[in-house]
Amino acid sequence: MHQAEDDAILSSSYRSQMPEDTKPQLGRASPLAALERVLTEIGWEPQPDEETAGFYVDFGPPHIPVSDAFAAIALDTEQFVFYINFGPAVPPDRMNQVARFLTLANWGLMIGNFEMDYSDGHVRFKSSLGFRGAELSDTLIRNAILSAMNAVERYADSLMQVLGQGKDADQAFREAALKSS
Repeated sequence: MHQAEDDAILSSSYRSQMPEDTKPQLGRASPLAALERVLTEIGWEPQPDEETAGFYVDFGPPHIPVSDAFAAIALDTEQFVFYINFGPAVPPDRMNQVARFLTLANWGLMIGNFEMDYSDGHVRFKSSLGFRGAELSDTLIRNAILSAMNAVERYADSLMQVLGQGKDADQAFREAALKSS
């Protein structure tokens, strides 16, 4: 995960230069407790991640189109990130078409983005926000999750057609756009 690298860069570069009123404030509600509460209220069963301030949510079999989600908080940089992970990996011969489809989908998104790892074909959707100087409220968490879920709902079926059924990226994107308008 590149988050640790980003956190280290942000922390070392800017943390010591920050004015007092932008540093984390004691007495605010715990962002991690708020995150767990929201995930549970949604009806999911969040499992704590032992290595980060985050939770996994397994959506159960068949893991298609999505398999799980990961919600985490970078406490030192006060950032929240929510990933929805797609189940099947992209075969090498479909990566260029999937990348094109994801680029087309990303262009119209106001919040969040699709990502593909070219090394293993992993596809995910990421929604994130910074909350420096503010409380990470249940509403902010829900909004970030909702943005991710809406984008996945809109494009998942078409993505699976490009990924596994050989559909052309442009055609799949046009069809997804027509369905949602």
